[in-house]
Amino acid sequence: MLFSSIVFLFYFLPIVFLLYYALSFSRMLQNILLLLASLVFYAWGEPKYVFLMIGSILLNSGMGWLVQRWKGKKQKAAL
Repeated sequence: MLFSSIVFLFYFLPIVFLLYYALSFSRMLQNILLLLASLVFYAWGEPKYVFLMIGSILLNSGMGWLVQRWKGKKQKAAL
């Protein structure tokens, strides 16, 4: 799916926008929606890279958690 395709402009994008604003009561649910919509968007173009993207998300989230948890010298090691 390309950003300029009819499917993206008239179906995918409006549905994601509507769902995003329908979930305005919870920032966490909005973030989960955007994560899932991003994975669907990338899977539409090349499904085999979705697992690479999920691994990257997990690794980056874990490292961000370590940086936040560790302070001082250990924080530099995590970076």
